[in-house]
Amino acid sequence: MIKKSYKDVKKERVTKANSTKTSVRWLITEEDGPTHFATRRFEIEPGGQIGIHNHDEEHHIYVLDGQAEFINGIGNSIIAIKDDIIYIPPNEDHGIRNNNDEPFIFICIIPYLK
Repeated sequence: MIKKSYKDVKKERVTKANSTKTSVRWLITEEDGPTHFATRRFEIEPGGQIGIHNHDEEHHIYVLDGQAEFINGIGNSIIAIKDDIIYIPPNEDHGIRNNNDEPFIFICIIPYLK
């Protein structure tokens, strides 16, 4: 069993896919022992975004705080708020925009691809 505070995990800037004002903390990784999944904590500051991108792994997202727009590559979008759960299938174009005055904070769980 492992216990740690997210504040003790290194905060890294996200720049992939033209992302702005976004940071990630890799909370649980292979180094901690899991063999199938990683758990990350993202924070998108007001006016920030994660640009549209895709990848081979699915995402399980749980919104901790704030509100943001999830967009896909064909112009569709949904608004997510605290306690919403989002599933993004593999290879689906997606991005997130925080057009609000408060940070948007979420947990994202992804599988390790072998």
